[in-house]
Amino acid sequence: MMNTKNIMLNERAAKETRLIKSTSKRQITIPKSFFGLLAIEDGVTFVAQVNESGIFLKPQSTKKQSIRDQDREHIIRQVFREGNSEEEIIEELNYRLKKYDEFIARRVQEFDNDIADSYDGTGDEPEVESFNGLDIFIHEEAGASLKES
Repeated sequence: MMNTKNIMLNERAAKETRLIKSTSKRQITIPKSFFGLLAIEDGVTFVAQVNESGIFLKPQSTKKQSIRDQDREHIIRQVFREGNSEEEIIEELNYRLKKYDEFIARRVQEFDNDIADSYDGTGDEPEVESFNGLDIFIHEEAGASLKES
């Protein structure tokens, strides 16, 4: 009989451990309590990975992460990989995430300044279309026409 004591994964103990039997069709049933612990909804797709210890199932994220969230996640993973102590991790995360937020705020301000500098508000130029600065990100035609000019 298999030992059901908590298995360590990435140096973390399992929240709950159960024996699960596969059917003759190689199917398993994931306990409802597992779904509750992870707040997983019915019908979710799982990513399955095999390693030397067994099979790891992870719910596939249905939400697309923003660039900001991807950047922040990258920063967090990088800090954890550096092997610092718990206190050093907290300090380093606070520092790097603050610097990242300052960088983004500075870039947004530069973008706003560029827009303000390029628009004088007179509207007297006959062949110049109104440009609010976001057209590049919304309309491909606007981005193409700006590159051509």
